[in-house]
Amino acid sequence: MNTLPLFFNLNNKTVLIVGGGDIAYRKAQLMAKAKAKLVVIAKHFEAEFLDFLQSHHHVFFQKSFEPADLNQHTPTLVIGATDDHEVNLVIHRASKAYGVPVNIVDTPDLCDYIFPAIVDRNPIVIGVSSNGKAPVLARLIRAKIESSLPSRLGELADKAGKFRDTIKNSLPTITERRYFWELIFDRALKDETIGTLSDELNQFKNHDTRLGEVYIVGAGAGDPDLLTFKALRLMQQADIVLYDALVSNDILELCRRDSQKIFVGKKRKDHTKTQDEINQLLVDYAKQGHRVLRLKGGDPFVFGRGGEEMLACQAAHIPYQVVSGITAALAASSYAGIPLTHRGIATSVRFLTGCYQTNEPFNGLNSTYQTDETLVFYMGLHALTKIIDSLISAGLPNDLPIAIISNASLPTQQVLTGTLTDIIDKKHQSNLIAPAIIIVGHVVDLYQP
Repeated sequence: MNTLPLFFNLNNKTVLIVGGGDIAYRKAQLMAKAKAKLVVIAKHFEAEFLDFLQSHHHVFFQKSFEPADLNQHTPTLVIGATDDHEVNLVIHRASKAYGVPVNIVDTPDLCDYIFPAIVDRNPIVIGVSSNGKAPVLARLIRAKIESSLPSRLGELADKAGKFRDTIKNSLPTITERRYFWELIFDRALKDETIGTLSDELNQFKNHDTRLGEVYIVGAGAGDPDLLTFKALRLMQQADIVLYDALVSNDILELCRRDSQKIFVGKKRKDHTKTQDEINQLLVDYAKQGHRVLRLKGGDPFVFGRGGEEMLACQAAHIPYQVVSGITAALAASSYAGIPLTHRGIATSVRFLTGCYQTNEPFNGLNSTYQTDETLVFYMGLHALTKIIDSLISAGLPNDLPIAIISNASLPTQQVLTGTLTDIIDKKHQSNLIAPAIIIVGHVVDLYQP
């Protein structure tokens, strides 16, 4: 973060603008919306700008800027919007000497603050900034946000501000108050009809809020862009986050900032918590009234033990939601360009696990392999030799193509291809690391490095 986003309270404070053209006019209109007192200095004014200043009773001087103007008008902010670089340099130097923040329009090196692209749903205000690098992109992002926000959102926010004391007196805990407002605003963002806040409060109080809820959420294969909208929404609501070893820091950063985050990851031969302990934590925290997020890599129901956590919630009568994630097999296939099914090559897919106890015999195939089938092994990198031996013993041809995809969907993704005969040697010569997905079948021939 190169700049810290802040919001200035400019109500009845003086803003000095130097410039009389279209750019200065746009900045003056923006400052006027923030209820600032305007002092504008320019040698020449465009007629429309001059009419605006006169009709709104702002102060203006048709003259050249002088450093002494700062002492005379004592502004809170200064904006330089002239087309004369030398004049802009004088404005900048004078403002720095006076100790007032200055913005020289379209000159990032001479700016103490930056004007963002603004979404205005007063009192809700959203600013989007590219730190002066790509203002057009910032405006396009603003337009995307504008199109997604209901037009009456600001009106609801204004009513909420007036209703805060009533809520504080009616709901004794911060948690209850937060739950109430999240319920209201979540519905508002979906453009659902909201009753009067008094009626909504009465309905809320009539429900038992002492029991929390568990969210069993798939975080996908690693790329944050693979998260679903629902996953992201629940990540922002949760009070407590139990996350595993396959959840990247980028994804964890998207959880509510003040949520309690607890690592319960399980790696091979290194389990910080047993599955029973994790199940109990989910139940215990929910019984305390918390919304508990169980954030899991991939999909909770594909070798993710999400089913066990769901059953634990059912047994304890805890409300829960399960949110699908992009499982590693799908992400690895897509990002590597290896389709799991392909007309004329593969008509079915089988997901298998390569995770087993050290001394446990491994039998990867319990039914006959079909030549038009794709096999996908999860958690099998450490067991590659046993997997290959099992496949060959099951009658699969030695020259059957195989791919190992490490860190699927991430910038560090690596793809190693070979056959059942040579893949072990190739793996030993490579620097592939877990987590990795193993794809076996003729679809691997479609891979293009």
